[in-house]
Amino acid sequence: MNPTLRSAGLTCLKCLNEAGYEAWWVGGCVRDTLLGRPVQDVDVTTSALPEQTIVCFRNAGYPVIPTGLKHGTVTVMIQDIPIEVTTYRSDSDYQDHRHPESVRFTRSLWEDCARRDFTINALCWHPDLGLRDYFHGQRDLKNKVIACIGNPYQRFDEDALRILRALRFASTLGFALDLGTRQALFHQEELLRVLSAERIAREMEKMVVGLRWPEIFANNYEILAVLFPQLPALQSPQAIQKAFDTFRFCPPVTLPRLACFFLETEQTPLVYCIDQALHWTGQLKFSNQNKKNLIQLVRYQNHPIPQDRVSLRLLIHELPDRFGEWIQLQQALNRLTPEQAAHLIAASEEIRGHDCLTLKQLAINGADLIAAGCPRPQISALLKQSLNAVMEDQIPNQKAALLRFVHQQRKPEHQE
Repeated sequence: MNPTLRSAGLTCLKCLNEAGYEAWWVGGCVRDTLLGRPVQDVDVTTSALPEQTIVCFRNAGYPVIPTGLKHGTVTVMIQDIPIEVTTYRSDSDYQDHRHPESVRFTRSLWEDCARRDFTINALCWHPDLGLRDYFHGQRDLKNKVIACIGNPYQRFDEDALRILRALRFASTLGFALDLGTRQALFHQEELLRVLSAERIAREMEKMVVGLRWPEIFANNYEILAVLFPQLPALQSPQAIQKAFDTFRFCPPVTLPRLACFFLETEQTPLVYCIDQALHWTGQLKFSNQNKKNLIQLVRYQNHPIPQDRVSLRLLIHELPDRFGEWIQLQQALNRLTPEQAAHLIAASEEIRGHDCLTLKQLAINGADLIAAGCPRPQISALLKQSLNAVMEDQIPNQKAALLRFVHQQRKPEHQE
């Protein structure tokens, strides 16, 4: 764990303890520490009520943000690190399969742990009191199992997001799903329809980069079909097999892994894959940039492998920020060997350092064309034509040669 994060987390416990309250690290920070994985943040559970937590830290001089008072959560800034502090609680009925109707604050750490999703996420730790494990979380960590606390059918009925979280943890941690948990997951799969697009997108992006994702996909693709029935990867046994094979050889990088859902097959032609990628990224409310990036990878998935400097230069121009991920996808599709991929990457780096790939690198600009008498409406198109001619080795990237080329290409003003 990062020393600064650890120090902030321990300071949080100390402040609450010195004020007379119980406090423990809980959840992912404890789980990942025991697994030897990087810890991204620290969450604290405490017997202090939210108002008491606020007073405790403000008296100690730490900024406090009331981020979720209804559910007992405040965020404390310690050494510029946000620590979420939540009061021990138990949850009432979940009417919308997502959020509890109300919460009841309690003095019992056991009750607080009992409301959580999986055994491995209900582990608590204190530097003086050690580990609290009420639901065999350590055993499940050792056995590499994702198991719900209590009745898994009830757990998924309470919060449908737990279905995707179960798959995500199995994928990222390399764990198997407990039999009862998996049976309940499939029984309750229709509940996924209540989830927001943002929540689904967040879980999907984390899920697909897990080292065990290929197996999770192969064994649970019916779950995805509830959310995305038109996904190209799910349209036929052939499409499922191709997606699985490609996932297996694709590095755990978000964009190439997501592109594996949109692979061209006999049943899913490229135009269908592009159309579905557009629909999918819109459905999950991807940013415009992320949408563009994924569509580019899908569109260029079967682009001819560059065989010379010109074709490589043109492809880099088309995929300026995604060329490396295109290479990763090509390797996953078995269209490139590691040696061929390494050669293309080295060649692309040399081209980026020496060749003209953008309008900014062109030896002429709009002002030059205006000075040469080019009609303003033609300038943008003429610059693009000039750039293409340079990239295709038709002319050198030299001002005089480019101006001669422009003079040949420009249209008489009366033809506009």
